[in-house]
Amino acid sequence: MVDRPKIEGEIGSGGDCLEKETRFGAYSVVLKSAKGLNESLRTGLGLSPEDLYLEVHVPDSVTGAPRAVLGAFKDGALELADFLSKRQLKPKWLIGVTHQNVAKPAQRFLNFQVLSGIPDEAVDRDKSQRVAEGYNKTKRKEGGAAQGALCLCYQSYAAFMDFAERLRSKQRAQRGPAGS
Repeated sequence: MVDRPKIEGEIGSGGDCLEKETRFGAYSVVLKSAKGLNESLRTGLGLSPEDLYLEVHVPDSVTGAPRAVLGAFKDGALELADFLSKRQLKPKWLIGVTHQNVAKPAQRFLNFQVLSGIPDEAVDRDKSQRVAEGYNKTKRKEGGAAQGALCLCYQSYAAFMDFAERLRSKQRAQRGPAGS
């Protein structure tokens, strides 16, 4: 069974919305200022220090059959897209730092672009620790596999919203006329 937490931590007023980590299914997101990003990452993504981005985490393991796990991630993406649309929030990018074992499925199934092998100094200590903590909970770690290089997963706000709309259309088509 897949455990999909409800949206938690939603902040009341629109101005400080997503100031604290907020859950959408498997995701935990927080709105951040680009001025806190490493300059090389900021430059590579075309962000000015005044721009906002959405930092994406997957803090907990999602268990179940592969199809159910993927479903939990897709449902969370739709919840997040609905929230951003409702609140009229348009961060320039959605960005996550992870290990390759998570980055590849994010690229294949969730529309993220992936930059592998980002230097440790390009990532702040908190992000590096979160990646290590997450990796330490995996079966790969239990089996003795090394974490590997850090990966940057990113997609523009527009690409994310387009992905969510395609996903929503696909789900409607699969339900057919009776499920509409």
